Amino acid sequence: MKKIEAVIKRKNFPTIKSNLNIIGTYIIDKRNLDDSNIYGESKGSRVGSTSLKSIPLAKIEMVVSDKDARKVVEMISTNSGLTPNHGGKIFVSEMAEVVDMDTLDGQQD
Repeated sequence: MKKIEAVIKRKNFPTIKSNLNIIGTYIIDKRNLDDSNIYGESKGSRVGSTSLKSIPLAKIEMVVSDKDARKVVEMISTNSGLTPNHGGKIFVSEMAEVVDMDTLDGQQD
């Protein structure tokens, strides 16, 4: 199993959520990031200047099976709303086991 974490534009969350539901994956955590600043190159008369844009972002987390991981990563990348120069990243981690807190039964993929 894989744990996927991604930072996306907050306005794109409903689209990503519905696409994940179609795939059969559900978000386990969503947090709004309040102090979200994205640095980018500004166009203008000054050479090499940068601009600071405040863009509402959200961080989402989910656990998916190994076979669905690449499909989920590609879908998030396509719909995140972040352009390549914004430096968006998707973090994928290996999950050894998922344990149910009530029964303490472990699930391995």
